[in-house]
Amino acid sequence: MTWNWWMFGGLILMTSMVSAGTLIALPNGNPQYPAMFGTDDSQVDSMLQVPSGTRIFVGRSKELRRLTASTASGSRSGPLMMIIAGMPGTGKTELAICAARALTARYPDGVFWLGLRTYAAAESRLTITSALRTLLNALNVPPDPNITSVAALSRTWRAVTAGKKMLIVLDDADTAEQIRPLLPAADGSAILITTRHVLTGLDPDCGITLQPFTQSQAARLAGAVLRRAGLRDPQAVAAIAAEFRLPLAIRQMSDLKAANPALSIPVAPAGTISDETSAAFARSLAALTKPARLVLRRVAHYPGSLITAPIAAVLADQQLDKANQQLATLYQRGLLIADNRSGVGYRMHDAVRATALIESGKHDSTRQMTSTFQRLFRYVNGIVDASVLLLDSSDSVTYLDADKGDPRLPPPLHESDVAVLRWLDQQHADLLAVARRSLSARSPYAWRLAYNLESYQRMRGFYSEIVELSSQALKLAEQADDALGQAAMHQGLGLVDMRTGRYLSALAHFKISLALYIRLSNRTGQAIIHHELCNVHKWLGNLSEARAHANFCLTVALSGDNLVERAFAFSNLGILDRLEGKSTAAREHLVRSKDLFEQVGQRRGIGICHRQLGMLDEHLGHHHDAQVHLDQALALFEDLGDLMNQADTHYNLAVTHRGLGDPTTALHHATIALVLAGQISHVQGQADAHTELACLARIAGDHTSARVHLRQAHDLRRRLRLAHSSEQHDSSPTA
Repeated sequence: MTWNWWMFGGLILMTSMVSAGTLIALPNGNPQYPAMFGTDDSQVDSMLQVPSGTRIFVGRSKELRRLTASTASGSRSGPLMMIIAGMPGTGKTELAICAARALTARYPDGVFWLGLRTYAAAESRLTITSALRTLLNALNVPPDPNITSVAALSRTWRAVTAGKKMLIVLDDADTAEQIRPLLPAADGSAILITTRHVLTGLDPDCGITLQPFTQSQAARLAGAVLRRAGLRDPQAVAAIAAEFRLPLAIRQMSDLKAANPALSIPVAPAGTISDETSAAFARSLAALTKPARLVLRRVAHYPGSLITAPIAAVLADQQLDKANQQLATLYQRGLLIADNRSGVGYRMHDAVRATALIESGKHDSTRQMTSTFQRLFRYVNGIVDASVLLLDSSDSVTYLDADKGDPRLPPPLHESDVAVLRWLDQQHADLLAVARRSLSARSPYAWRLAYNLESYQRMRGFYSEIVELSSQALKLAEQADDALGQAAMHQGLGLVDMRTGRYLSALAHFKISLALYIRLSNRTGQAIIHHELCNVHKWLGNLSEARAHANFCLTVALSGDNLVERAFAFSNLGILDRLEGKSTAAREHLVRSKDLFEQVGQRRGIGICHRQLGMLDEHLGHHHDAQVHLDQALALFEDLGDLMNQADTHYNLAVTHRGLGDPTTALHHATIALVLAGQISHVQGQADAHTELACLARIAGDHTSARVHLRQAHDLRRRLRLAHSSEQHDSSPTA
C-alpha cells in the first residue's frame, strides 16, 4: 500500500502533473475494426483531439471555404469567432471537423476539440468548470486549490492563452454563457462553435447556418456513399435524393442500401424534415439482427461518449468477441462512428441514440435495465480501481473492499504511471458521467467510484467534482447505513480539505472516518487514516500527535508483507525524527525507506527520501552530501512532473549552495523555487524562497532587496496564519 498524502499532497507532495497531449495531430481516418478498451498506451492521447469524420465530404465546400477564409473583425479585440448553426442532422460537426483539419497549420499552439454534449443526459454534459480545467491541464497549468470557480478559472485560462495561436472547437453549444468563459485571450487565436440555434449575445466574425440539401446535393452524397461501397445504382441514388434532404438521413439510407442491395427505398415520412433522421434510423434498426439491435439499444444508455467492446459486452451481457463483432456491424451500417482519438472505440450521433432509446423503452424491462447498470457500475469501478493501483495503491478501494469488478473482463493494461495518467485524462469525462449515473441510480457502487476517482481528480484539479461526488455518495451511504462507504467518503472529503489548506475540517473528517473504520475492525482503513492524521498534525506543528499516528502505521506495515506500505511508514518516522532533531534515527529510517522504495521501483518515494536525506545533511553541515541527494531528488521530481516537490527541492539546493559558498548557483535555485511555488500558489514555498533570496541579497550587500524579500516572506507567512485562524473561527461543532 502506498499512502495518499505522500503521493499527491501534504508536507512533501501535494500534486503531480504529467503532460497531457496539447498539439493535435490530424485524424488518420476511420480504423477498420476498432475493438478493445484502451490497452495500447501508445494509442492513448488527449480526447481534445479533433475526432475523425466520415470519408466522404459532399455539399458543403462553399461553407468550408468561408470558414477557412475568415478573418477577425478589426472593430473588436479577441479571437476570431466562427459559428456553425443548423438543425440536427445537417452536418455541423462534420463541417467543423473538416474546417479544423484545414486550419491546423494556422494555429501552431494547438487545436482543441471539446464536445459539450449539451443534448445528452444531464450527467453526461460537460460543465464549464470541467471544460476550463481540462483545457488548463492540456496546457500543463498546475491546478490551484484556490482557483475553482468559473470566473477564476476563466481568468487563468485567458492569462495563459495570451499571445498564443490556438483554435478551440466547441461542439454542440447551447448558450452564449457556455462560450464566454472559454474564449482564449489572444487576437491570434480562434474559436469555432457548432450549435442548433442562434446564440444570442455573441457577435461572430463568420456565421453559417446550414440548410438541408437540395435534391442535387442529396444525389451527389448518396452516389458517393454507394460508390465507395462498390454499388453503382442510379435508381437508388435518385430514390434517396427524391425522399431525403438531411445529410445524416441521406448517409444512413445510403449505408442501409449498400448493406442490403435488394432493399427498396421507403418514402420519407410526412411532417417536418426533422422526422427524416428518426425514420431512416428506425428502418436501419429494423434491418439489424437481433443481437446487433440488443447491443445498440444497450450502448445507447451509456452515459459516456466513447463506446468500447468491453462497455458493450457489459451492457448487453455478452462475451467480448461477440460484442466486438456487433459493434463492427453497427459501424459498417453507419450507426456508429469510429473514434480515431483512442483507436479503440466508437461514438454515437444523438439522433441514433434517441432512436435506440425509443426501441429500448419497447423491449428492455426495468429489471433488465437495473441489472444492466449494475454490471456497468461494477465494471467501471473495477477498471478505475486497477488503474489507481498503479498510481497509489492506498487510493484503491481494493484495500478496503473485496469487490474487484467484473472477473470476465480484464482491466486495461498500462505500461507505466505516466501511461495511466494519460488514460485517465482521456477517460475522465466518461468516468465522471458513469459515477454521476451511479449516484442517480442509488447504486452501492456509487461511493466506490467516487473513492477511486478522487485521487486522480485531486491531482488534476477537479476539486468541485470531488466534493460533488463524495458529498452525494456520503448521503447515500448514510441512508443505507453503509459504514464502509461513509468512512471512505469522509476520508476523501478530508483529503480535499487538506489539499485546500482546511486542516481543521480535514481533521474532523478523518476522525469520523477513523471511528467508522474502528467500528468495522477494518485495519487497512485505520492505517490509512492514521497516516493522514499524522500529516495533518505535522502541518499544525503537533509532532507528538503525529508520531503516535506514525507508530500505528508502522505497526500495521510490519504485520503485513507490503513493501511500499513499510517504505512509507519508515519515511514518516524519518521525517518526524528530522523535525525533532534526532539525526541518527532520521537517517536510519529514511535509508530503510529509500531501500524499500528502490526494491519496488516507486520513484516518487525514492525522490522523497533523497530530498529528506539532503535536508538532513544540509542541517548537519554536510553540504556536498546534501547536494548529491538533492540533485537526485530533483531529477526524479522533474521526470514525474511534480511541481510542488521541484519548488521545495530548488529551495533546499539554494540553501545548500549558499553553504558551499556558491551564491550564484544558490540565487539560480532560489529564483526557480519562487517561480514554481508561485505557479501553484504554494504560499509556504514562496515564503521560504523569499527568505533565501533575502539571505543572498544580504550577502551581496544589497540590503534594500533583502528588506523587500523579508517583507514579502513575512506577508506570506501572515497569510498562512490568518487562513488558519479563519478556519478555526469558521469550523462548525457538527464537523
